[in-house]
Amino acid sequence: MIIYFVSLIVLFVADRLSKFYFVNKTPETLGGFIDLHINENLAFSLPVMDYILYPLVLVVIFIVINFWLKAYKNKDILIWPWGLLIIGAISNLLDRFQYGGVVDFINVPYFTVFNVSDIYISMAVVWILWYEMFYKKQKLDKNST
Repeated sequence: MIIYFVSLIVLFVADRLSKFYFVNKTPETLGGFIDLHINENLAFSLPVMDYILYPLVLVVIFIVINFWLKAYKNKDILIWPWGLLIIGAISNLLDRFQYGGVVDFINVPYFTVFNVSDIYISMAVVWILWYEMFYKKQKLDKNST
């Protein structure tokens, strides 16, 4: 289990270092692919007032930690995506405190600008949805026959 925690710490540090690098160094744009943005809003720049945003993010992190604790207690495979979700959310929250918004630097033209934490969060959501829709259903089908 130690490898799990070390892996999450390494991923968290990699994300924090990538943000620190792009905030403190003016990167050359690689065809517009790397472009620094400080997103003061919610995902996809959806506007939300700070007095709603911060409590909302904290509540979501608290809920996700509870799901993670349940998965950890049950030795469930979902500890990985819940862990990714936690480190991604905490890193983006730290950005808000440190920079006044989330540091985004990976620019996909005509779509959005995002960061490594957003990749962790997206991977986690896909993983959890896949598990709930397919794996868990197959597991229940096997137990019912």
